[in-house]
Amino acid sequence: MIVFWRLFLAWMLTDFVFSSYLFSWFRQAKRTVKIVLRVTILALLALAFCHHYLTEAWPFVPGVFLPGWVCVLSFALFHEFVAHFYDLGGQLKYGYTLTFVLQLLANGLFITLISPFRALYETGNFFAEPWVVFLAGLVVATRVLGGFIFALEQDKYGRDYPTFDEQWLLALVRAIFFLVMMLPGLRWAVAFGVWLGACLYARKIRLLDMPGWAFYLGVFGAGFIGLLVRLRFYLVG
Repeated sequence: MIVFWRLFLAWMLTDFVFSSYLFSWFRQAKRTVKIVLRVTILALLALAFCHHYLTEAWPFVPGVFLPGWVCVLSFALFHEFVAHFYDLGGQLKYGYTLTFVLQLLANGLFITLISPFRALYETGNFFAEPWVVFLAGLVVATRVLGGFIFALEQDKYGRDYPTFDEQWLLALVRAIFFLVMMLPGLRWAVAFGVWLGACLYARKIRLLDMPGWAFYLGVFGAGFIGLLVRLRFYLVG
């Protein structure tokens, strides 16, 4: 599953890191420019991460195998197609949350279907490259979890998109909860408790100004994702 995790990381970086930076700079750009930009970023990242496997035959549909680079480009186009369903979220109850989750599932299913399993057969390990899994987990714990919380806030309160400073302050908070889970032994529990106390104080003085449910979802969501990645480093050979 080497290819799967590399594609997953390219997708996460495109959607939740690079797009956030670039689209804040190109907020007034035409829709076509944004589409081309996002497709290009995803395609280039995926091609770079999977460059050793691009000439191999990847499964595309049952019984049909295509070169890896064709599958990568197909994924970049498919990803852009499903991205536009988020715009329909405002027409349904909890629609933004629903479309956010459905986009994740659709893209995850697509890369699962096109990923060659040869590396899994060779290594017998679904998480063969720990540092790719680590980076993917870090992005999920910080940016993807933040996007999910924002979708819920849109549905519940109709809130505006968070400012750049707010996005990255909260991402940093979740990143630290994720990272302390990597500490050996029971040190993670002490560090987790200390950082939780600091964040509770920051919330009390309104440095972290958010609903209680959003705060705790971010805290324990990031901690749980960190726990899963921790298991890869300490329990998987």
